[in-house]
Amino acid sequence: GTIILSSALYFELFSCICIFIVAMADHLFTLFPSISTGTWMIAVTVASAIPMILLKTAKLLSYLSMVGTFATAAVVLSVFFAAVTEGDKTEEVAEKMGLDPETDGPFHSAWKPQGLPLAFGLVAYCFSGHAIVPSIYSSMETPWEFERVCDITYVIVTFACLLVGLSGYWLFGDLVLDQVTISLEQNSSAETAMTVLTYLMVLTAYSKTTLTMFPLALGFEEILAPHLSTDTAVEYASVAIKVVLMVLALGVSLFIPSFSFLCALVGMICTVAVSVIFPAAAHIKLFHSRLGYFDIALDVAIVIFGLAVGIVGTILGL
Repeated sequence: GTIILSSALYFELFSCICIFIVAMADHLFTLFPSISTGTWMIAVTVASAIPMILLKTAKLLSYLSMVGTFATAAVVLSVFFAAVTEGDKTEEVAEKMGLDPETDGPFHSAWKPQGLPLAFGLVAYCFSGHAIVPSIYSSMETPWEFERVCDITYVIVTFACLLVGLSGYWLFGDLVLDQVTISLEQNSSAETAMTVLTYLMVLTAYSKTTLTMFPLALGFEEILAPHLSTDTAVEYASVAIKVVLMVLALGVSLFIPSFSFLCALVGMICTVAVSVIFPAAAHIKLFHSRLGYFDIALDVAIVIFGLAVGIVGTILGL
């Protein structure tokens, strides 16, 4: 069980790095279309490796993450204010795409069952990255406040996701691209503001890449450390692990350059397993002798629901 859970957590982190590389490349290609997306992926991979190698602890990386946090807040507010000031732009976007609003519309659908697998995966992905939690906890100066910080964080993340999701759908409906900020860059009347927003998205993904890599690389370092005799050898091994992981992430990003597909896949395979299946299964395993029939039945129902959503969603998503 421990091996399976650890594998799911590390696969989740690795996939997140691939997603961030794709996100940065997509936004930079929007700004500089003369350079291919693949070239941008290589460039951002090299740029992301520098702070990973130079900054040795999660505490140092957290300063870079703080910059990303402010950038994320700015992106959320920008998308919301764009929705308030510019309103529904589906007809304008449809005309650019050669679609007829009367025959091809409407572009705001109240119910679209074929989109459920992708939607489940995307929603689950918003709450991924669990393997980084221990690193954050161990680097805190006041670890006893960790639980309260988590509660506040999840409330903020949920609110931000709802705000961006509703704003993006009001703006572009079914015609929205994988990343709403790219839709804004291509269709908003506030060109300068949207260019700044696109740079902020690159900065956000960049900061998250460096922070996500830390626990992933640390896991492999802890496996190799007992077999290395000197601190210098450990440092060289640490650099080599990070370089290899970044090269592998680049390879996956070049092979699967779809932001929404990667997010949905990670959400279905990893986040559902870590957030839904494993907690309920562990609860039964650890406390079955003290649980009532209702509690056991509820845990079993949660496990079955998680398995069904994960398996069916992954198959349909592929």
